[in-house]
Amino acid sequence: MALASVFSFALIASFLASLIIVTTRRFHGRLTHDNHVGVQKLHTMPTPRIGGVAILFGAMVGGINLPPESFWLWWMICLGAIPAFVSGLAEDLTKRVSVKVRLIATICSGLIFSILTDYQIYETDIPGVDWALTIWPVSILFTAFSIGGIANAINIIDGVNGLASGTSIIILSGFALICWQLGDVEFLGICLAAIGSLIGFFVLNFPLGRIFLGDAGAYTIGFVLAAIAVALPIRNSELSPLIGLLALSYPVTETMVSIHRRTKREGTNAGQPDRLHLHSLIYRSRAQRLAQKIGMPHLRNAAAGTLTLGMPLLSSTLMVSFSHSTPAIMLGIAIVVATYLVTYRKVALISSINTSKGSSTIHQP
Repeated sequence: MALASVFSFALIASFLASLIIVTTRRFHGRLTHDNHVGVQKLHTMPTPRIGGVAILFGAMVGGINLPPESFWLWWMICLGAIPAFVSGLAEDLTKRVSVKVRLIATICSGLIFSILTDYQIYETDIPGVDWALTIWPVSILFTAFSIGGIANAINIIDGVNGLASGTSIIILSGFALICWQLGDVEFLGICLAAIGSLIGFFVLNFPLGRIFLGDAGAYTIGFVLAAIAVALPIRNSELSPLIGLLALSYPVTETMVSIHRRTKREGTNAGQPDRLHLHSLIYRSRAQRLAQKIGMPHLRNAAAGTLTLGMPLLSSTLMVSFSHSTPAIMLGIAIVVATYLVTYRKVALISSINTSKGSSTIHQP
């Protein structure tokens, strides 16, 4: 009953905060609207991009209702999230915070989390790597950089309605199921608080995109996902230490492919945005066809998000199924990466066929 109230209060608080942001946008829109002009923009109307504020509020309300065994851990996680949230919110409001500054902030969040909780990556079941991770400074820095990388990976997939939040809900649900199976009630409550706060936002973000996550929301969610992925196998030694990598393999693969593509195209400027993410290509190919087929072209953005959610659904299903075996986890990662690459090439081909002669060439990953 206590855990049900955590989920419910987080959901209701997040939804009400999101609703207030949407209904009062004429008062704060000058600061909070996401400009619809830009290479990665797929929406046509200015929209509030401070959904992270609503999610944080929901998480805090849900956290207040956590049982004692979860309460302090959840608040240490929230404390660690502050640099990621603040840097993201500053970008949402000013549009002037550099990518490098935001990356450093998310790494600092990872460092704070690791120091406060003493959860750090010291085992991967990979020979050589595990030896290096026995050195405390190496382990804690590796953990901080990993958490920062995941936070930025979630921001990268935040491009169509419901994708980043839906991906996070699916992954957190997989974590929650494993916690329930193992009897880890403390972390189950934390997962439910995070899921509830995301669903409250999701209702207004999908399918019509009345509110966006923004950088604050994406970085904070990514941080929480990474923190849980690090801590879960440490708390439950029967789990493979790579369980989190499989769960997050879709955003990680998207990030790696994006870095490779941009570096190859731009030389050294891997931070240059483009419209060649998997969800962007699906938006211009399969989602366009699906929206036309059902006679609802205005739902093209939501259709792209829905179709792309198959990736985190696959990785989370494999994660739950293979959670205790590192070789199986590595096989699962290979399956997700292969599925991503095959899908990318197919939709890139369709998108290139649909692109006019004057459009940019689609680059394969």
